[in-house]
Amino acid sequence: MQATIHDIMYSLSTAVITLLATYALYYIRKGIAKVQSEAELIKSDQQRQMVMTAIKRLDDVATKTVRAIEQTTAKELREAVKSGKASPDELKQLARHAFDEIYAQLGPEYLGVLTATLGDIDKYIQNTIEAKVLEMKEAI
Repeated sequence: MQATIHDIMYSLSTAVITLLATYALYYIRKGIAKVQSEAELIKSDQQRQMVMTAIKRLDDVATKTVRAIEQTTAKELREAVKSGKASPDELKQLARHAFDEIYAQLGPEYLGVLTATLGDIDKYIQNTIEAKVLEMKEAI
């Protein structure tokens, strides 16, 4: 009985998280479109190109990082959490690990451009990670 309740609660929480992530992805995509349109308004062609390149680089690095973590750790960890062998906090640590990897791979030049354009780059990277996780889940 307790296992059934645990499974139901896990399923409900997964459904709610998926729904929230879908909404987040929608707004992240709107935000990306806004940033891209703002980048097009930048008068300097060189600066505009650098912003567009930085956004594409962030997207590429985030995609590859999230896929790598999913392949090496996340899938098994989610099963361990579901069966009660691991803590949900360990999944949150994976998001922090992804953030750190992406931040390190972007380097100061891209981070500087993105910060100047987007402002809160940390939040933007976190939202990008969530969007990539959701995209991957929807593709499965």
